[in-house]
Amino acid sequence: MSFTVTREGFIQVDITPEMRERAEAKAAEMGELRNSIRNGAGNVAGFLGEEVVLAAFEGATSANTYQHDIVWENVTLEVKTKDRTVAPRLGYEASVANYNTTQKADVYVFVSLYRPKDTQDYTTGWVMGIIEKEKYKERATFLNVGDIDPSNGWKVKAACYNLPYDDLARFEDWK
Repeated sequence: MSFTVTREGFIQVDITPEMRERAEAKAAEMGELRNSIRNGAGNVAGFLGEEVVLAAFEGATSANTYQHDIVWENVTLEVKTKDRTVAPRLGYEASVANYNTTQKADVYVFVSLYRPKDTQDYTTGWVMGIIEKEKYKERATFLNVGDIDPSNGWKVKAACYNLPYDDLARFEDWK
């Protein structure tokens, strides 16, 4: 699988029909998760985020457990994916829902997926950055349900920790 690295250091992956098929099959098999912010509608995006990481990290394998999604070079990765209708920027934020902070992964990998407005047809994915789980928790800002995120005016739908993408390591810096 080929990818490009953007000038910001994001790994950009074109989403293929095969990636979509695998993500849709996993999402259908899983069904709706407890505490799902989007009532299961984000499952395809989540699995597609994992597909993007598998395409970008040579030798990575899917683990598909609650504790972590992928294993790469003996490191457990938890992939956190955002669905976007615009291309991501460094100032945008990486988020981890408060109820997911007990997962036992070594690192978080943050992915953004692009789809044109009013469609579910994802065309591009970006690996935005990577960070050790403990460093993320130390550096991130906690926001409660109903809070307004001061960085972008977003009304928080689920308690979470946020950290700007520009505070994450890029793949080449982390390894």
